Amino acid sequence: MPQSLAGVPPMVIGGSIISAVSLIFHIIGFSTTYWYRVGDVHMGLWKSCGKDLKGAEICYDITDAPVHYNQLVAAQVLECLALVAFLAAVTCAFLKIFVLKEQGMLFVVTGLLNWLAGGLALIGTIVFATLSSRGFTFDSSNFHYSFGLCIVGGIGGIFSGIVFTLAWRWVRN
Repeated sequence: MPQSLAGVPPMVIGGSIISAVSLIFHIIGFSTTYWYRVGDVHMGLWKSCGKDLKGAEICYDITDAPVHYNQLVAAQVLECLALVAFLAAVTCAFLKIFVLKEQGMLFVVTGLLNWLAGGLALIGTIVFATLSSRGFTFDSSNFHYSFGLCIVGGIGGIFSGIVFTLAWRWVRN
């Protein structure tokens, strides 16, 4: 191992890698328009896309729609908060590895931020999945890869939080 990683517990390195990968999955899922797909029409948190009569894909911002659904806005807010928490968790994890190696409190902070990010991401996907209005509900067989990536990112965040908590307990004893 390089000299800079010599005193860092392996659980911290593993938790940091899991946290960074979870952040990447969450960013991809957060920003793409394939949360839900039916035929040629697909939507994400921010845009809805479909094909026009000539076969060209056309996208509309969901925020420009005349009707705003509170559940969709809640899912957007939860996923934005999860993104901020993921960024803070990854920042704290890499601070723990490279800069503040002796700060035991960063185990706890990074673990809690990962728990928070994972929980918010999963709750955001649940809120999106249960979106209903005027008799319309999503068919669970049409959720697509962006939705799944946010779920995987959320599970990774919770798992990374567990790893950092265990690392803190291991180093403390």
